[in-house]
Amino acid sequence: MKSKVDCFLLYADVEAVQVSVSQLRQRSEVGQIFLLTTNSLLPQIEGCTVILVEDFQASSTLVEMARAVREERFIIYDKPTPLLLAYNTISRMVEVAEATEADMVYADHFAVENGVTVKAECIDWQYGAIRNDFDFGACVLYHSDALKNYEAQYGHEKLRFAAFYDFRLFIARQKSDNIVHVKETLYTEQELDLRKSGEKQFDYVNPNNRAVQIEMETVATRHLKLIGAFIKQASVMEVNVKAGDFPVEASVIIPVRNRERTIRDAVLSALSQKPDFKFNVIVVDNHSTDGTTAILQELHQQSEACVHIIPQTHDLGIGGCWNLAVNHPQCGRFAVQLDSDDLYSDENTLQRIVDKFYEQQCAMVIGTYRMCDFSLNTLPPGIIDHREWTDANGRNNALRINGLGAPRAFYTPILREFGVPNTSYGEDYALGLLFSRFFKIGRIYDELYLCRRWEGNSDAALSREKVNANNSYKDSLRTIEIRARQKLGRSFQETYSDEAFMRFFNSQLKDWKEAARRYEALGNVMVKSMAEDEVRLDVQFNPDRIVSTGADVSKKALEQRPCFLCPENRPSVQRHLNIINKYELLVNPFPILPTHFTVPLKNHHPQAIKGNYIDMMEIANQLERYFIFYNGPLCGASAPDHMHFQIGVRGYVPFERDWDENYRATRSRIYPIKNEEFIEITKIEDTADDTGIFLSRYVCPVFIIVTRTTRANDYLFQKLYKAMRCQEGLTEPMMNILAWNMVSRSDGNKRIVSAVIPRQKHRPDCYHATGDSQCLVSPGALDMAGLVITPRESDFARMDFKLAADIIRECGISPEEEMEIIKKLKDIG
Repeated sequence: MKSKVDCFLLYADVEAVQVSVSQLRQRSEVGQIFLLTTNSLLPQIEGCTVILVEDFQASSTLVEMARAVREERFIIYDKPTPLLLAYNTISRMVEVAEATEADMVYADHFAVENGVTVKAECIDWQYGAIRNDFDFGACVLYHSDALKNYEAQYGHEKLRFAAFYDFRLFIARQKSDNIVHVKETLYTEQELDLRKSGEKQFDYVNPNNRAVQIEMETVATRHLKLIGAFIKQASVMEVNVKAGDFPVEASVIIPVRNRERTIRDAVLSALSQKPDFKFNVIVVDNHSTDGTTAILQELHQQSEACVHIIPQTHDLGIGGCWNLAVNHPQCGRFAVQLDSDDLYSDENTLQRIVDKFYEQQCAMVIGTYRMCDFSLNTLPPGIIDHREWTDANGRNNALRINGLGAPRAFYTPILREFGVPNTSYGEDYALGLLFSRFFKIGRIYDELYLCRRWEGNSDAALSREKVNANNSYKDSLRTIEIRARQKLGRSFQETYSDEAFMRFFNSQLKDWKEAARRYEALGNVMVKSMAEDEVRLDVQFNPDRIVSTGADVSKKALEQRPCFLCPENRPSVQRHLNIINKYELLVNPFPILPTHFTVPLKNHHPQAIKGNYIDMMEIANQLERYFIFYNGPLCGASAPDHMHFQIGVRGYVPFERDWDENYRATRSRIYPIKNEEFIEITKIEDTADDTGIFLSRYVCPVFIIVTRTTRANDYLFQKLYKAMRCQEGLTEPMMNILAWNMVSRSDGNKRIVSAVIPRQKHRPDCYHATGDSQCLVSPGALDMAGLVITPRESDFARMDFKLAADIIRECGISPEEEMEIIKKLKDIG
């Protein structure tokens, strides 16, 4: 006997739901019928169980469904209109689900539009089809275990709008073929949204939908992180847009075919620009058969700035026309888009776009446009500014939505290198995804462009078949882009799992016998602990560390020795993993900690924290069992000529290990995040009670930065950096830094903790003493944080709490300098 299927219906209209229920009752394969409603006053329906929910699309609805469902599979019909079933609707969907072992099955159907029944074909789900408006139809079959597994992992979340979207992405993550499309018309539904395609496509930029879109973005971003396709802000590159020689500074590119009614206005709009640089307008006339060509020839005769090109071939789409234009010898440094039926808003559009390139050193600039009719009267939704794009996450959120904005402009050398897909739809979206994968994108949120809607527009009122073809193509672009981003970030993602860390570590030691010997010896080193006034210090006897402790880091010595962090000078057996496309993870061959890594910058660059601190926080934010630390020049760095961090396993360094127990409770906040300037600059409301800059009671002054986000942490560090004194002859203030993440006691969410230890000395006086007075300790971040390393057994034997604390205090800053930093911090404000 075949198992039954539970059914969930949206209950908003009594008559509509009774029609659906009466059909379901006639099907032997139907189990329980549940009615989901937000209205407690609606009457009970015989044979059905009413479930009162807060919102149809909320997490709590999925939780209630998971608790109610009893059968192996269930169907949900998510429209308040009647569901009309075909004779085999349920049995066919179950048959497909069993054959394919899919957790989600959807089907083609009929739609009733203004009283007319039409066939409504869906498109195939693709791996990259992560947009939240993917049309599965209103009747979908799910496996109950998928819902229960989702509820167990994410049911506690408070999603109001995006729960079903999140659930579908969860299903898609489980296996590549987990969502199956049945290309058969299995039911009939009432179509409620009868707007034209040109109106529907802007729903996601409508300000009235902003709260929905923010939640959708949160869900999509998590999905990209979980599948390894998330692009971090820190990995995005700026470009030198001043490089190269070009005949003009900018070229307006206009592909056109048969637009005699609009092309003159478009070209004149471009030619009327008044920038402070030379520009031209390149029009690619794709074999027009109306009066377009004659108009362009006339405009070319009137102005040499109008370059008229007719392709030699007849196989070009809009993208192919762009390729022809940007590779033309008269193309400028920047290529700026203008469609053949649109206009620039005023004479300053071109100037503002080019200024943005230089201001942000970006490879692409996207502006803001206004929807209007042929007479330039504003049409809903009016201004399309794509506020869903942010510098922090726009390149990821772009995979969820269908466009990025207009006008679009590109740095020509990179556009020439990438090329434009030879298609007449979606080529701009493909470029936006590709550019944002690698490069910084500049945004202008003021109106620059008039997008005219008229009966001749190519996308004003598309057929269902054409909409499907367009959506399918963009989904294919998303699939390609997600795969490319996964490939780009695969090693990056792997290095951010504890298991991958250990796999790499164990694999490296298996091949690198010398390093393995030192790690094995580390297990036998002597360690002693000491404490006074709740401050604990440990001392480690580690003879192999004489290499670092005794290192000559003078300028002359560094110039005479090859850099051991550069790839060409490393042992052949030493391998690496990539981190955020800028750093490499190496096993440290002279360990202090049981698992100890070095993280050098790929390029040889002097040790400097100011421009790299944000990277350190990005890495710290991803670590679980590890923390990251930094030794500044003359602060324990044995390679101050090559920028690097180090990573170690947590629980061995007293300051990090005892943070919650001994130091956190006694700290005092000196720089809280509660000022309008911070929120305005970073657009992050990071104002929780346990965020800000704090002091911690310890043997020397330590400034603690605690925030919810990496950007907030970087913002506060720059304040602290500015307040610290830089000694004459040095390139930055002396300091050590340790960073990790923790779960906040106030709200249970993660915080990033950065402990900045200002320094005033490289080494203590006892290091340079002679005879019995000498103690060979050269403090780095771990020593300053309470794990004092002694490479000589005699020093280990006589080290007590007082001597260890005196060494740390001597290298740290004085109480007077501490107060000076605090005063400067408050003055900086």
